[in-house]
Amino acid sequence: MHPNRAKPPSIYRTTPKKGGDDVRNLPTIPAKEFSDRRDNLQREARAAGLDLLVVFSNDRATAGPAHVRYVSDFATHFESSCCLIPAQGESVLVTGPEAEALAQLTAKIDHIVVAEEFKHPEQDHPFSKMSSFPDIIAKMAPALGHKVEKVGIIGQELMDAALYSLLDEHYELSSVDAIMYKYRAVKSANELAVISYAFEIAEAGFEAAVQAAGVGVAEFEIAAAAEYAMRLMGTEGTGLDTIVGTGPHARPIVVRATHRKVERGDLLGVTVIPRYQGYHGAVGRPISIGRPRPELVEAVELGVKAQNEVLKYLKPGAIGREVEQKARDVMATKDLDQYFAYVGIHSVGLVEFEPPIFHATSDVTIQADMVVSVDIPCFLTPWGGF
Repeated sequence: MHPNRAKPPSIYRTTPKKGGDDVRNLPTIPAKEFSDRRDNLQREARAAGLDLLVVFSNDRATAGPAHVRYVSDFATHFESSCCLIPAQGESVLVTGPEAEALAQLTAKIDHIVVAEEFKHPEQDHPFSKMSSFPDIIAKMAPALGHKVEKVGIIGQELMDAALYSLLDEHYELSSVDAIMYKYRAVKSANELAVISYAFEIAEAGFEAAVQAAGVGVAEFEIAAAAEYAMRLMGTEGTGLDTIVGTGPHARPIVVRATHRKVERGDLLGVTVIPRYQGYHGAVGRPISIGRPRPELVEAVELGVKAQNEVLKYLKPGAIGREVEQKARDVMATKDLDQYFAYVGIHSVGLVEFEPPIFHATSDVTIQADMVVSVDIPCFLTPWGGF
């Protein structure tokens, strides 16, 4: 059993050395790939008869930054942002005034402008030249050969009502998220390398959590140990707050790390979701502090069996929902399918639960170079969950 407090970072055997080749050689997405993504969406806009795509993001946890990150590598922070991709002409990244300098440093796109609609209404920003959205969009007319009329929005569910209303006054709007998701579903070689490393980070974070866990250690201490290890490996943060639930806190699907201390006999649920280069790599497993309860052993063994059953059928051409059902069928052999709390088989990328999600009415097929999470949820049971 480990001491009562979290261990210092010397325990993290899998973390890279600070500086040197380990840091310089970490995988990234090159600038050209972001340009190619915008080109793909530009062609989709033309094919759909749209004059402009408005790709919107905010800094809401989990999914908020994903759309703009995909087309520009700009990690939306503090203020909302969007990327305007016209059917003809140059794309433009639109930020608020306080994020402008950050975008200039980090975004992989040539044209960056600041929108009045993204500023705080009670702030002054004399250093920033701002324009309204209609004025910014109007400058795209010469390349198109006509005024912008038909606008497709990617990320409409994230967009604040005031901005949507403004756009609705001037243009014919439609929601077109599917245009982007069909590209995001299948990963490039660079994406596969980035995601693979994100999962290496997750494994190191989980190992650090295991090393830190012990009777008398608080949930937040375990979370801190995991996050420290992941930061040392290059993560920019987490896709979801690190989940550490002890005892009764292990039962819900999502929990926050609190001041509750681990007690002997506790079930400890830990999920780490590092965000690396915008991409998520989630690893979640149960830990027993002391001898595990028979119910937990049975459920874990069945969960592993269900996961392996899914892996047998997880091949290009398979219908995703039919593969997902294999896991439910296995869990049903011990009546644990009633605790299968969500769709466990889904794509992974810039969002932990990213379309396609292979739900019961989906006919989407598995494709080569998809990255798929094989998650066997077993939550809200009488004894806890994982």
